[in-house]
Amino acid sequence: MTRSPDEGKPVKQLREEREKRIMDAVQLKIPDRVPIQLELPKGKILARLDTTDIFRAKEILKDHVCLEGNVPSTLLQTGTADDVKAHVKKLIDVIGKGGGYMVSTRSSTDHIKPGNLKALIDCTKEYGVYR
Repeated sequence: MTRSPDEGKPVKQLREEREKRIMDAVQLKIPDRVPIQLELPKGKILARLDTTDIFRAKEILKDHVCLEGNVPSTLLQTGTADDVKAHVKKLIDVIGKGGGYMVSTRSSTDHIKPGNLKALIDCTKEYGVYR
């Protein structure tokens, strides 16, 4: 008979380990833990994505959570306004289809081109409206 790896652990330790797994998934820092989001209440979670493939996450999570993020700061730092608009529009068209997506940068906007931030905002206002 195979023993469970959790056998003999105190309940407090098991709870803390489970909470850590859920928090890792909520932050979606570990792509293979994206499916853990499906254990959380549907429609009650905002999952902020950083470097996780948002398109793959959407395939897995569908409309279970609201996805946020995935506009790379590097794009805002080095890209053109047209590059930013194309990326944001693709996110809105694919990830936002049917609802459940919030446009957001991956990280700090301290060192980005102001024109690229304006392009992100303008594109979001133009295309990020649910009708």
